[in-house]
Amino acid sequence: MCGVLGIIGKSTLREAKEKLLLLTHRGQDASGLLWIENGEVTTSKTIGAPAGLVVGDKFVTQVLGSTRYPTSGKRVGSESELDTFVGPFTSGEVSLTHNGNITNMSSISKRHFDCDCDFLAERLSAHLEGAEGSLPDAFRALEREVDGAFSLVGIYREKMFAYRDSRGFKPLVFGRSAERTVIASESTVLNQAGVPLERDVYPGELLVFSEGGGMESYSVSQNETHSHCFFEYVYFAHPAATIENQLVYDVRFRLGRALANTFTKLGLEHIDYVVPVPDTSRPAAQAMAETLGVPMREIILKNRYLGRTFITRTQEERNAMARSKYIYLDDKIRGKNMVVVDDSIVRGTTAKMIVRDLRARGASRVFFAATCPPQSHACYYGIDISTDKELIASSSDIDAISEYVGADALIYQEVPNLENAIGLKDLCLACLNGHYPTPHAREIRDRVASHASAGTERDYEREFTT
Repeated sequence: MCGVLGIIGKSTLREAKEKLLLLTHRGQDASGLLWIENGEVTTSKTIGAPAGLVVGDKFVTQVLGSTRYPTSGKRVGSESELDTFVGPFTSGEVSLTHNGNITNMSSISKRHFDCDCDFLAERLSAHLEGAEGSLPDAFRALEREVDGAFSLVGIYREKMFAYRDSRGFKPLVFGRSAERTVIASESTVLNQAGVPLERDVYPGELLVFSEGGGMESYSVSQNETHSHCFFEYVYFAHPAATIENQLVYDVRFRLGRALANTFTKLGLEHIDYVVPVPDTSRPAAQAMAETLGVPMREIILKNRYLGRTFITRTQEERNAMARSKYIYLDDKIRGKNMVVVDDSIVRGTTAKMIVRDLRARGASRVFFAATCPPQSHACYYGIDISTDKELIASSSDIDAISEYVGADALIYQEVPNLENAIGLKDLCLACLNGHYPTPHAREIRDRVASHASAGTERDYEREFTT
């Protein structure tokens, strides 16, 4: 799961669907809504974005929503699989949806789970039985046994709860108005709902909401250090979102300024303009252009009918999307020197095709800049990078990547500049440096390394995380 929503208070299903649409960028594989009607749990689920959900204008007082982005789990292939792979899920008296990835499901439960959201619902339900219905005690038990990232929202006995794991990997915010409380992965949902952002759910905090706007806060688990996912600021989150009091747009703007300074230090030749790869890198490209004193030109336009390349499941699909995703302004390219700015170079698919297309249209010099440092390690916490080998930076240095991409020079963000731009002390940088903050993820890393040294070609990351 990658986008989560919870609403308690007066709302219609159509309004809930509209709010969930604002999280489409966080997952487009499948979507789901769950609500309580006459004491019964009812769901609507669809393959693809929330636009496909069939709901009416019925008033409900408790509703959950999710957009799915598969990481270690299977992609939804047919409507018959929706209830197996797509949240929200229900177990006993608990219904919930979550964003993140659990790394140790198989070591906790003998039952096979196709989705870690289903697993969390089952485990929380079991802990509630043991804790005589106490949500704080049940979450304390859950925190003790689960390894991974999970920001979740759920319903239990006519109340809604929100919880964020003690390391705070994934974002979760909430706001309250006179009519309703809204909990979501991003603050943009609250903005659309006309509900003021109150704050982030703190790492290790359980919030319990009632229909009248009441809220109880419990400190369930505390860590001395947190592990906020830096990739939220670089790529995943909407630029208008505020996470940990940081406006994502401002972070990306600062990343662009830092890139400009790095570009200047390299002493590369004069460029005619800075070109953003739509849409995520636009704030960074604007900042880079302003800092370098050259114009920004949007000569690469996006085909609006296609989704996000990174969260497309297979490499074949990514290649096909990259070929048809962009439209170019040919007259603005011929004979020009330019620096192209993208959020990241993960697999190299998009960068290689863009550079090739620009050269085919007569570009004189093409430099390529990424607001993210080189990613060379797998992510086990909810980003679709399940193996080191699919990351171009895991086996190639910057010169080799530049040659593969076909750029005249490649400019990566430096890690200290990334940290300064985000402005948070505690970030998860595991995909950059291989330092995983949870024990079971480190165990997976070590097992994968031992099998790799033995020449084993199996996808051990997938084996150990599902």
